[in-house]
Amino acid sequence: MLALNRIDNHLTGFAYQAFTFPRFRYRLQVLKPEGSTVAIAASDANEPVGLALADILPDGKAAEVLSIFVEKKYRNRGIGTSLLTCLEEELLSRGCAIVNIVYTTGQPTTLALENLLQKCNWKPPQPRMIVCKSTTDKIANAPWMQKATLPAAYEIFPWVEITAEERIFIKQQQAAEPWIPPQLIPFENEENFEPLNSVGLRYRGQVVGWVITHRIAPDTIRYTCSFVRQDLQKMGRIIPLYVRAIKIQEQAGIPKGIWTVPFVYISMVSFVKKRMAPYMISIDESRGSFKSLGDGGTNVFLEGMTGLISFPVAPE
Repeated sequence: MLALNRIDNHLTGFAYQAFTFPRFRYRLQVLKPEGSTVAIAASDANEPVGLALADILPDGKAAEVLSIFVEKKYRNRGIGTSLLTCLEEELLSRGCAIVNIVYTTGQPTTLALENLLQKCNWKPPQPRMIVCKSTTDKIANAPWMQKATLPAAYEIFPWVEITAEERIFIKQQQAAEPWIPPQLIPFENEENFEPLNSVGLRYRGQVVGWVITHRIAPDTIRYTCSFVRQDLQKMGRIIPLYVRAIKIQEQAGIPKGIWTVPFVYISMVSFVKKRMAPYMISIDESRGSFKSLGDGGTNVFLEGMTGLISFPVAPE
């Protein structure tokens, strides 16, 4: 008989570790009754068959669904719907007014996930980012990889070498007259960043750009955050940064790369579609949806969220 239960200890959580992404498995090792991680498990005669995992955000009023998984032979029985519904009820009981989800299209399970969200009365998913995947040997054939040069007034440097004084100056500039979009502030994207090929750009001694990367797998680097000061963008000054980062990655023998570009940055989206697309393995979308819980829900969307979730198996 199918049973749904909240997991609140690491001993039970251990049995469900294979039911979520590797980067979230540690959460099942530190489960607590009032912890920020909420895990709803489905079992059949004590055999694990499904898991829904969410994280309550620091304000305590919002949560993010991290993953939903149902064993293949148990799909199409409504278990995914039951898991998500039970998860919503638990989050509401914990004081959450809204729950979000972010995922990547192009997966075999995209349609099943979107059907699940519709069935559970979530808002229609909205596109957030372009998600591009390639390899260093494929993108090396792009013409712009061979022609990117910078005048002498510019210097590309390893991001790990940014000075404390430069950090303070950027923060003071941003506070006095904001010039960096909130999602692209480098210091907000530094957690576990990849020091190998995260790079910055100085112009006449001042930091004016950066590409911040993350190693998301031993063979894959994600290009998470890239920006060049607005007055320098039309001159294509960001391209040499990408070229330097990609070449460092290639020399290190790391073959795969992922690029994410928010749709709000029209010029960069255009660059991807016109000049990167022929050298990509795939171009998909990151989409987001949300649902208000109870009467206290508000229509807050996902602009500040940077995580990407792709579901490797159908949610039900």
